[in-house]
Amino acid sequence: MDSSLSLSSFMGMDWPVRSLWPEITSLYRHGEELQELKRSLEQLEKLQDKILEEIQLMPPSQEIYPVACTMEKEGSGFALTLDTKDFSPEELSVRQVGRKLHVSGKSEKKQEDGKGSYSFRTQEFRRVFDLPQGVNPEAVTCSMADGKLYIQAPVNQPSDAAERMLPIDCQTVKTTQPETADTSTTQTTLNNPESTEHRVQPSAGQS
Repeated sequence: MDSSLSLSSFMGMDWPVRSLWPEITSLYRHGEELQELKRSLEQLEKLQDKILEEIQLMPPSQEIYPVACTMEKEGSGFALTLDTKDFSPEELSVRQVGRKLHVSGKSEKKQEDGKGSYSFRTQEFRRVFDLPQGVNPEAVTCSMADGKLYIQAPVNQPSDAAERMLPIDCQTVKTTQPETADTSTTQTTLNNPESTEHRVQPSAGQS
């Protein structure tokens, strides 16, 4: 057999070498897509961490809570009522300074939006009241019922003028007698009741 003919015949055959390129290209393309997906996931994770960090650093929303109150002064005492239905007794404070009442409340509640996120809402109020004249500042009481805070104090009751005897403190004043005075005369003077009682003069109309 002719070697040149055999080689030409071998070289002339159509080998399916080019059929491998589509598969190689497809694998390369899938690799790029996987790398792109990985980069996207990393960026998404960083973004999520940043959002969570901002949520933690974000201060809670705060608002001044308007509290309705009524003040009454009757003959039997003083009464102050505040609508505190959104506050628990532990969240309220009543401080008395002299004749002033400092009433405050602070409530913090967690709110969720249903999507996994949440925030805190703070409600706060402060009020100052003056105790009216005639009210006993040492008898102020506080109570809470049905979502209302009650502050009460009785009126000072006038005291009756009770009759009492006032004692008179009498002190005997010893006078210095001359050295030439007789001893018996000095003793007589000191023992004389009029000499110790003359300093207390009875008032007019008394015997």
